[in-house]
Amino acid sequence: MSQALDDSLNLELLRLICSGEGVEINISELSQRLNKHRNTVASRVENLFSSKIIEKPFHPFPKIFAEYPLLVFEKANLPRNQKTNKWIENDSHIWAAFFVKDEEYNSLLIELHEDLHAYQEWRDCIISEEWASLPSGQESIPSDAIYLSTKAIIKNDPVASVELLKTQFQNSQELTINGLAIDQLYLDLIEALVVGNGVWTNPNSLSRKLDVHRVTVQRRLDLLLQENIISNPVSRFPRIWAPPEYFIVLSLIELTKDKDRISKTLVDDPHTSLVVRAGAGKYNLLAISCFSRLRDHLTWEEQFDQSFSGSVGAIKNLYLSPSMTFSIHQQYVPLEYLRKRIENIRV
Repeated sequence: MSQALDDSLNLELLRLICSGEGVEINISELSQRLNKHRNTVASRVENLFSSKIIEKPFHPFPKIFAEYPLLVFEKANLPRNQKTNKWIENDSHIWAAFFVKDEEYNSLLIELHEDLHAYQEWRDCIISEEWASLPSGQESIPSDAIYLSTKAIIKNDPVASVELLKTQFQNSQELTINGLAIDQLYLDLIEALVVGNGVWTNPNSLSRKLDVHRVTVQRRLDLLLQENIISNPVSRFPRIWAPPEYFIVLSLIELTKDKDRISKTLVDDPHTSLVVRAGAGKYNLLAISCFSRLRDHLTWEEQFDQSFSGSVGAIKNLYLSPSMTFSIHQQYVPLEYLRKRIENIRV
């Protein structure tokens, strides 16, 4: 563990910037980049936020994958009630949750844990602490889990799918997202903000909140970036892996040969935002991809199969439409991790 995470000032700074405090849009920079009046840019950016096309900027916390190196994809049969819903929304290990109908399961949870022992203790607490409201007499939650290591992630690029929006717009010249008609300026702003152009961290604002000198804040920010505890500030799509209104596809893939070549193809493909080496029965790769229409995925998969004929065995897909999204904790898991560390240091 980095010593930087044992420092109370660093933790307080992380808590702020990972929640977006002190992270701002530089309207002047965007205005110059796009050659548009700053008032026009400011109003367009606000429209993107209010329409929930992108989220307000923050510093991602990639260190969470080192602190919680167990990545779990878990199908579960959960009761549909307010208590269970509240638990899913507030649990500090659930990264994302979806409503599904797959075999006997009605939910998909994507989780981050410290290790298998911590995962099992977490599972036990769901019952013993009555976090979820289970039917009378039921002492466990039926589930089917895939355990992966975050070290096996070969692609984690939430920005990749912006290329799909650009292609969609170029092909039709018409694009509406969440009721907002998207033109070239909106598209340019989306692309800029999701890669972090025109996004900056204001050390003066943070120094006032933390009651320390701005030079101290800047030095700490530089250190946290240098050690890859945080990455540069960005805006992101609310569903992380896909633009609004796109399908998310979770795929388990069996590669029989040419594994490196196929993996590289998936890494280079803008449809995929997360690719992980897996060991789930015959499946040895897990991918999260996105498509504007279901038939686009079917076409893409057919082309993928033909391109690597004889090298790809079985593929098992789970389709997750926007309406199937229960909750996605963009920064909640890292923020809860930081909260616990701060509490432990104070004790």
